[in-house]
Amino acid sequence: MVSFLYGLLSFLFMVTQIFSDHTWIDQEGREIRIVTARSIDAIDLTQGKDVLVRGFMLGYEDVPLTDLNPAFRSIGDVRRFYEDYFDSELEHYKHGELIWIQAFEGDRLLGWATFQEEDRDALYMNLLVVAPEGQGRGVGKQLTFSILSPDLYPETKEIRLLVRKVNESGRQFYENIGFSPFDYNRPDNFVDLSLLTGLRWQSILCPVES
Repeated sequence: MVSFLYGLLSFLFMVTQIFSDHTWIDQEGREIRIVTARSIDAIDLTQGKDVLVRGFMLGYEDVPLTDLNPAFRSIGDVRRFYEDYFDSELEHYKHGELIWIQAFEGDRLLGWATFQEEDRDALYMNLLVVAPEGQGRGVGKQLTFSILSPDLYPETKEIRLLVRKVNESGRQFYENIGFSPFDYNRPDNFVDLSLLTGLRWQSILCPVES
């Protein structure tokens, strides 16, 4: 009985720790902090923009530029696109439209995500980006589901997002953590909807596990 209770408590701790601002040990045995930005001063602007640019440019390095955007003519165009994307996210945050969550290893930013209220029981994940050195360590999953924190949106039944159709690795990542395709026509400020596909996580079908 004692061993059963210990196992149950251990399980509950593992499940709970993914939901809140917390420190956890990643797959490489390194300590990572997941932190919700409570003000603009809490967002690491320099590292945040760098992570966004490097993360997406690596993810799409094998994709023809015109498949990302017909207007792209050079790698410089891609970099400027994502720098502008960061500035746009920041403006939305300043106007109270986004929840901004960051992952740190020491003082180094490994990744961040932004979310927006959509329906009463649903959230839209506007952006998730993880630095190349942070990928494959569980950071993306922790950022995704930290929005379910008791002090944020614990009653959320759906998390929705849009991913580029050419981003096969990104789609596979989301499906591996419980997202599935669905018909989603939410307009995107930066990407033509025809280039995107909808995914959603539903609590009733895929409860979160650590």
